[in-house]
Amino acid sequence: MRGATFVVVATLVAIGVGGCSSGSPKAAAPPTAAPTTAPAPAPHSSGPSVIIDTDLSRWWDDATALGMANVLQQQGKLNVLGVVSDIRNPLAVAAIDAINTAYGHGEIPTGAVADSDANTAPHGYTDALVRQLPHKIRNSDDVPGAVALYHRILASQPDHSVTIVSLGAYTNLAGLLSTAAGRALITKKVKRLVIMDGVFPAGYGPVTNQKLDLAAARVVVAGGHGGPWPTPIAWVDGLDGIATRVGATLCTKAPKANPMRIVFEDLWGCGKVRDGDWDGPALLYAVGDIPRAFSVLGRGGAAVINAQGGLSWQAMSSRPHDFYVHVANQKLLNERINQLLEIDHASA
Repeated sequence: MRGATFVVVATLVAIGVGGCSSGSPKAAAPPTAAPTTAPAPAPHSSGPSVIIDTDLSRWWDDATALGMANVLQQQGKLNVLGVVSDIRNPLAVAAIDAINTAYGHGEIPTGAVADSDANTAPHGYTDALVRQLPHKIRNSDDVPGAVALYHRILASQPDHSVTIVSLGAYTNLAGLLSTAAGRALITKKVKRLVIMDGVFPAGYGPVTNQKLDLAAARVVVAGGHGGPWPTPIAWVDGLDGIATRVGATLCTKAPKANPMRIVFEDLWGCGKVRDGDWDGPALLYAVGDIPRAFSVLGRGGAAVINAQGGLSWQAMSSRPHDFYVHVANQKLLNERINQLLEIDHASA
């Protein structure tokens, strides 16, 4: 499990050993009736424009990141251009659509990773969301491929205006980077790539997001035939999520139809939070929601593939604009995440 991996890594860091996340039928249940209370119209967004690349399926933190992104969009603080799935769970896109629709954003474009029909990724709360919430997308057959969607979205945006928030496998990023047209779009349209991964500076072997697709991670980190990733990269350190334990009050403060409560109950009933939250902090850092909660480190360096095949931080680099991020105020971070998770999805 994602949390267990990082707890082990944190222990190793503390003692100086190194540094440091059920298949089901393809056909989804038919969409349920629309909620009786429609979400309020979203105000015009003056916030950053983002594409979220997620392995949403079974981990708590992916759900929280998408839920908070929807709340911030509803409040006019964020513009979610699209959400792409990077794992082979064909119902993941239906679950993403169910979350977006619950917050009044069913129009957000969604894309599926290549070969989603293989259905090789373990399912989790995706199936509960699809059963319990309205959604138009049935499975990955109903949406474009993630790389094609990246092309379409990026081509329509102003130059250097898009932040990509990577919360899962590197598969889609490597696919986008692998062609001259994709690389050109990244160079022209992307402002920054924010990745949740790594244990910096010391490093460790491959963990969580990197492990989902090691070959793709190497392309993004070390560069492919066309060279390295052409925009600045901010890495939100993997250690940041261990103490980010959030959502414990959802069962008492959020309505039953709240997507975050549905996920929480599917994972743990209404019991104790049993995993950290890595992707939530990454999303909030990426969009500048609570800058006082984070510290920026490692400027002038870059992430590299280390001898163990994982990620470490190289202090001197030809990439002067990269850095990594640690949590500076855990209490403030946890309070902000809980506040956003508890907001009524129908009146965010």
